[in-house]
Amino acid sequence: MARILVIDDSAEMLDLLKIILQERGKHEVLLSADGQTGLAMALAERPDLAIVDVMMPDMTGYDVIRRLRNNPITANLRIIVLTARGQPVDRRVATDAGADVFLTKPVETTVLLDKINELLGKTPAKGGALIIGVMGLAGGVGKTTLAVNLALLLQQVGQTLLMDLSPNSGHCALFLGLKPVRHWGFLVENPGLTTEGLMQRHDSGLKLLASPPMPLRREGMDNASLNALYDLLGRNARFIVVDMPPTLSAVSQLTLDRAHRVLMVSSDDPPSIQSTMRGLQVLESARERTLLLLNAVRPGPHPPLEALQRALPAQIFTRLPYDEAQAIALRRGAPSAISQPESPIVTELRRLIKALLS
Repeated sequence: MARILVIDDSAEMLDLLKIILQERGKHEVLLSADGQTGLAMALAERPDLAIVDVMMPDMTGYDVIRRLRNNPITANLRIIVLTARGQPVDRRVATDAGADVFLTKPVETTVLLDKINELLGKTPAKGGALIIGVMGLAGGVGKTTLAVNLALLLQQVGQTLLMDLSPNSGHCALFLGLKPVRHWGFLVENPGLTTEGLMQRHDSGLKLLASPPMPLRREGMDNASLNALYDLLGRNARFIVVDMPPTLSAVSQLTLDRAHRVLMVSSDDPPSIQSTMRGLQVLESARERTLLLLNAVRPGPHPPLEALQRALPAQIFTRLPYDEAQAIALRRGAPSAISQPESPIVTELRRLIKALLS
């Protein structure tokens, strides 16, 4: 059971949501008919989640959300926007203000309760690892580079595992200067093996579960094995970073379902933007947990972020700067997180980690 604050100027909607949340969801419900009162209740009652209308007389729901996000007491509150306004611009404004989920009225009871359960379940259970999926649907966007550097930086915070789920000879081991003499391919042939014996340890303390060095003739692990692997590895790590396959396979879908946050990596050229846009349209269930990272993989001018954001159905968190030295560092098995800790790209990744852990 959670404590849920509802802010809506419609008495009928307040009554309806109270019935849904209390009787169907078994939650404790706090009700407010205006934004100012709702803000005061959020500070005093410390709810687990807030459902906020947009059009209200004293202040808009967007203003309410911005104030909640700007107050340290409520900055991490889960927030659902529930509004009759359903245009794309409304979704973008809600996301920019800090909403986690955008729903339109009328909303089906099961959809609302499922979204609430999804949000309240995003924080990993005690003793479980925070799973971060790194995905890119176009080639050459720097997905593996980002996953490796992110994992190395997270290792500075707590024990981190890096999983390379590519069935086509992934490159995480190469970028870390390791040889994939042990890899998850052994699990496919010998399901009884212990995973700890397949992990390789980097000098930083980071643990790697490498992909097979030779491309597989099949997809790889089945869902049951991968699910069990996440459960097992999560007991001995604080973070799991997953370098996901570049396809919407069964392995990818299961990882998307398990991930607490998803990082979609794209360059800003038209083919990559098209692939990313189409992929995000398909990944509706994970969209609210997704941050979009644009990676500048070439020098020179780039399209303005504002124009790209209008085309993309997920929030652009940042555009990672082009760094020619990074490619050289990777070839030497010394990613920027180790060899160039003050570089602009590492600075941006540290900012990303702060957002992921907030």
